[in-house]
Amino acid sequence: MKKVANIIIDGKKITAEEGANLLQVARDNGIDIPGLCYHKKLSPTGACRLCVVKTEGERGLVMACTVSVRDGMQVTAFDEELEELRKHTIDYLLTEHNDEFDDTYHDELRDLTIRYGLQEQSNRRYPSIYRELDYGIDDSSPVLSYDASKCIKCFRCIKACYEVQGKNVLSFSQRGIKSHIIAGFDHWSGSECDGCGECIQLCPTGAIVEKPHRDTIKLSEIDKKVKTTCPYCGVGCQIDLLVKDNKIVRANGVEGVLPNDGRLCVKGRFGYDYVADKERLTKPLIKQNGVFKEAEWDEALDLVAERLGEIKKKYGSSALAGYASAKCTNEDNYLFQKFIRVVFGNNNIDYCTRLCHASTVTAMLKAIGDGAGSNSIEDFETTDCLFVTGNNIIETHPVTATYVKAGKSRGHKIIVCDPRWTPLVRYADIWLQPRLGTDVALLNGMIRQIIHDGDIDEKFITERVDGGMTAFEELKLLVEKYTPELVEDITTVPADLMIKAARMYARADTAMIATGMGMSQQITGTYNVFSLINMMLITGQIGRERCGIDPPRGQNNVQGATDVGCSPIVYPGYIPVGNEENRRKIAKLWNVDFEKLPAERGLSTVEIMHEAHKGNIRGMYIMGENPMVTDPDLNHTAEALEKLEFLVVQDIFHTETTKYADVILPASSYAEKDGTFVNSDRRVIRVRKAVEMPGEAREDCRIIIDIAERMGYNIGSYNDPSEVFDEIAKATPILGGISYERIDHEGIQWPCPDKNHPGSSTLFLDKFNTPNGKAILNPVDYIEQTEKTSKEYPFILNTGRILYQYHSATMSRRNKALNEYANESYVLMNMIDADNFRFKTGDKVRLSNIRGELVTTIRESDEVAIGELFMPWHFSEALVNNLTRAELDPYSKIPPFKLSACKVEIIK
Repeated sequence: MKKVANIIIDGKKITAEEGANLLQVARDNGIDIPGLCYHKKLSPTGACRLCVVKTEGERGLVMACTVSVRDGMQVTAFDEELEELRKHTIDYLLTEHNDEFDDTYHDELRDLTIRYGLQEQSNRRYPSIYRELDYGIDDSSPVLSYDASKCIKCFRCIKACYEVQGKNVLSFSQRGIKSHIIAGFDHWSGSECDGCGECIQLCPTGAIVEKPHRDTIKLSEIDKKVKTTCPYCGVGCQIDLLVKDNKIVRANGVEGVLPNDGRLCVKGRFGYDYVADKERLTKPLIKQNGVFKEAEWDEALDLVAERLGEIKKKYGSSALAGYASAKCTNEDNYLFQKFIRVVFGNNNIDYCTRLCHASTVTAMLKAIGDGAGSNSIEDFETTDCLFVTGNNIIETHPVTATYVKAGKSRGHKIIVCDPRWTPLVRYADIWLQPRLGTDVALLNGMIRQIIHDGDIDEKFITERVDGGMTAFEELKLLVEKYTPELVEDITTVPADLMIKAARMYARADTAMIATGMGMSQQITGTYNVFSLINMMLITGQIGRERCGIDPPRGQNNVQGATDVGCSPIVYPGYIPVGNEENRRKIAKLWNVDFEKLPAERGLSTVEIMHEAHKGNIRGMYIMGENPMVTDPDLNHTAEALEKLEFLVVQDIFHTETTKYADVILPASSYAEKDGTFVNSDRRVIRVRKAVEMPGEAREDCRIIIDIAERMGYNIGSYNDPSEVFDEIAKATPILGGISYERIDHEGIQWPCPDKNHPGSSTLFLDKFNTPNGKAILNPVDYIEQTEKTSKEYPFILNTGRILYQYHSATMSRRNKALNEYANESYVLMNMIDADNFRFKTGDKVRLSNIRGELVTTIRESDEVAIGELFMPWHFSEALVNNLTRAELDPYSKIPPFKLSACKVEIIK
């Protein structure tokens, strides 16, 4: 239990935690001691000398930011001597400081200058000499400018980069009066700075300022600041959007609120311009003679209702299907699944999660009863050992990675398992580099080693695993053949390295697994995750704080969309569609006939396209998804879409998919509506409207309800999205205690069954969500991949995300700053392969296989193994999924995006 200290500051009695920072305690209690170098997220520096105070019983003056609170302390924060010293210090700082101010940033030094009456040169003791120093401005970064004449050498940017973001890019150059900040060895553009902007947010003087919109923004003229949630990955960072003239002009991280505590990545801070892009859809469009024509809403909605209704009447409800969206709110998605089940009358609803985490969810649901992450994002900093597999976490979830790197700085262990070098390898204690598709063999080998070393947790297995030691013996028997030598032969991972990793994970006091799409996007994806869970269960590395398995979600609301029922196999709250008791409850809530609620399993994403290709699915409603980029075997997908009798697409831009539509409906972005998302650690968080929609675009919820009404169905009447969420809470037991009011300041993690429940930061502390409360071991064997290299197709292609891009058609590539970092397709090839096949960096090449082809550019790299390639899939001019195949994992129905045999040819 933490000790309490009673102290006095300027006569005010204060109770604080023993050892707390004195300056922070003073400020928390309304005593505004000045200071420029201190920030509560950083270690104290004491560089600016402004927080000087007196403490009774000690000689001299001390810097409050460097003092720890102790019981009985009596502090003088303000008297004539201290204030004169502070004024003198500010005066001295201003000597070499350029105090010109353009109102594009918050200047804490300027605030103090005014506070101490030093805004006029005539009131200062020292002359200004900053012009003589001729610092210059580093404007080379795509996202920021550094003006050394405004820098007071407070260390905040350096510490923000190192201590908060874990990057250590910034440092001082030169000495004395000439010292200034540099990135890397010189200019920002030549450094490893990735543009996260942490230094901008923590700079107190305007030395480092955002470049985007600086020519137009004036902070004193901002119309409003709106707190909302970042629309990119599944971390769910809280952001403040600054709005002027109905346009977002800046984004800042919200300090003191989880999950990000002010941290952002480059996309979260600078990726908002797409909202106001001039190519936004603003009116409904109807295809006439192959050409889209603008239409009024009534005409478009009537046509949609008429055509979908005709298909249902002619072919039956099974001829219709819908794609929900991980980019839309819970409220949008809830109403969409309600529409599919009530209006279409089937469970043919899915979305991109089927293409990302279906294997993970399938395996986790069977083994431990829940497919969501066990832990909180902040636990990535405090767990003793982190096993990261198939997850390029620094690029795909940069803010989560800040916690990982902070844990490493504390001495915690990191194991990276990935066929490709990723930035996290720099921080790893062990890097396991298995051949693509050999994960089960590697993990079974680790399990065998753990058993042979005696590192199993027999008590945990006996008490918390179904079948106890009998079930364990079955696993033990299966893995016995996976000797270190056999595993090395299959995976190429050195035997001694595999053994070392097994011992590091098993013997850690606490350990977490971060798994990703590298594991799930295989036809053996479910087996991969079963193997991970088996290793976790026999070592007892779950069911305790800072232990568990966590699949960080790739999109902003992947978690929430399935939570609220956008699945062919479950209703809201992960209740199987065949559960009669739940269907009766839902029927009553929705005021519909129980007999008409579908109980049969629906079609998954790829199955829908297969059935459309066969002519069994005749009509589709796609909301905010772009299958002509995200689906496998795109030539097959295109043929399937062309065979549809009617397709309606609801989106904010034209996409690669909209050209196949009969009707396009202009919808709302995240910044134009109220609602909620659920992030990767099950945190339900608010989304708030910041700007108006362009033209005649409408909220997704309203569009869904209007189509339903025109098809003769009433799926609800709501005054605002909070009422939709209240219904979600009634339909979804895990969200039952959550409301807009409760999450107004900070999100709540489900399960939260009632309004008095605080939420759940860690799952499975008492039991698993299986019928008997015990976890299930699922022993699985290694199966060779069906897609292999050949003389004709000598390479295996791996695909994935990069830091600077996301969904290019609708989001990231509509931001100039992000495009300056990365705006061209490429393929990584091992340098030995490049030499053998006579390729070099910059060569224009064609990748092809039996399914399709694309054109891109070679980059020689040692990040990939010999015989393996890697391509990011963001670029529409080089659609990677032309090459991937639609073969499915038999359990999760996920396609194998990670393993595609292909050849590479020079384009002359």
